[in-house]
Amino acid sequence: MKKLFFQILAALLLWTAVFALCLCFGAKGLTLYFEVPPDATGYSIRSDPEGIVNIAETELDDESMAVHFQAIRRGSTDVILYWEGVDPEGLYADEISMRLKVLPLGIVTDSITWNFTGWGYFTACISFFLLTTAVICFFSSQNERRKRFFSYRATAELGLAIFFLITSFFRVDMLLPFLRGENAGTVWSLLVGIIVSAQTFMRWTAVILAVFSLLTAVSNAVLMRFEGFRPSNMLGFAVAALLVGGAAFGIWMSYSLLTFPLRNMLLNVYAGLFAYFECLLAATVIHAFQAGRHEPDYDKDYVMILGCRIRPDGSLYPLIRGRVDRAIAFVRAQEAATGKKAVLVPSGGKGTDEPLTEAEAMARYIREQGIEELLVEDRSSTTLENLRFSRALIQSDAGQTSAPRVAFSTSSYHVYRGGILASEAGWNIDGMGSQTKWYFWPNAFLREFIGLLAASRFQQLAAVFVIALLSAGLTALVM
Repeated sequence: MKKLFFQILAALLLWTAVFALCLCFGAKGLTLYFEVPPDATGYSIRSDPEGIVNIAETELDDESMAVHFQAIRRGSTDVILYWEGVDPEGLYADEISMRLKVLPLGIVTDSITWNFTGWGYFTACISFFLLTTAVICFFSSQNERRKRFFSYRATAELGLAIFFLITSFFRVDMLLPFLRGENAGTVWSLLVGIIVSAQTFMRWTAVILAVFSLLTAVSNAVLMRFEGFRPSNMLGFAVAALLVGGAAFGIWMSYSLLTFPLRNMLLNVYAGLFAYFECLLAATVIHAFQAGRHEPDYDKDYVMILGCRIRPDGSLYPLIRGRVDRAIAFVRAQEAATGKKAVLVPSGGKGTDEPLTEAEAMARYIREQGIEELLVEDRSSTTLENLRFSRALIQSDAGQTSAPRVAFSTSSYHVYRGGILASEAGWNIDGMGSQTKWYFWPNAFLREFIGLLAASRFQQLAAVFVIALLSAGLTALVM
């Protein structure tokens, strides 16, 4: 993550330098835009004191007017725009007063809009920085996956990419007009837009979260029906309640009767954090789903099969049989395509309610399919032990000087988890998944999301701190 941090810092420095160059060579004075009252018959502009800025040019049409202020010397001046023929008791004020300041380098600033010389370039550079950061995070995630296909780090970086992409997406409305040379709003509205983009995203995704939470709750009910009551099968109920409750709480805060400044501060911090964790959840779903559909290259020397519960009579339940069938289909397809044979490695020990080891039950089934050459790992009781014990067995069979190419076969919803555990065991191997019932997926997504948070807890705490600080600071700035 340090490399990613320095890449983002480099992007920030790059766009700061671009803005500085635009400010020095492309920005001359400050242009402010005003809506022309319908009944205005004319206008006049004066400044007090004079000699601070020069009103270089004005452009007037039926609906809007642009006034350009050029710096003369450093100082502050009050500028008043007076509309002739406008009823001061009507909808439009007959005059607009603003304070302009001239800073070093001839930069002119406005206290109302917060616009300043080169503010259009500032808007563009901020927007491009957010887009650049999203692209950097995305390609960093892809690069990590090329090194290690199953990686919490890659998922966390994809979540950051989505987060920055969303923030930049809601600023496109200001970027595009500037690129067309039109009025691109104000710096104040830019900062407000960046802050409230999290609120907007939270409201837009409320329905999606509700549907996801409903599916999660239903899947957990189905799991308990077929597999009985287990704490892991209750995970979806708890997280679904948190997701729906969290979104509802955020929407309630936006309409609550809390003191207005306090409400804005709390709401923006909460919405920023909620949107960030939504992006991480979305990244987890994307990578877990891709892992379940992944097809390894046809260059494997061994294909291990992760065990799970078997029937009391020693035969295979459909879930574990699907894993075995997937492995058999792969080794046969590889041999047909390349002529390279791979050894199957069924892995799994004996549970307290099982008549024989899961590995032996799988081995019997494999031999019935006409495959005799096997390595059987029958001591493991967890997925992590499946991987560790099978690794030792494969290394012993291949020889210490050999680096065999290995893949594992499991249920599609379990591929991402298996790959992550293989990484924890120091084994960077490929994986494949067999088709499984839909109700296994939501729990798998949530389990990996929690695993991601736990594995990168220090990075997530740092991200939470930065997002909360920026949300609170920008809110305090624009209030």
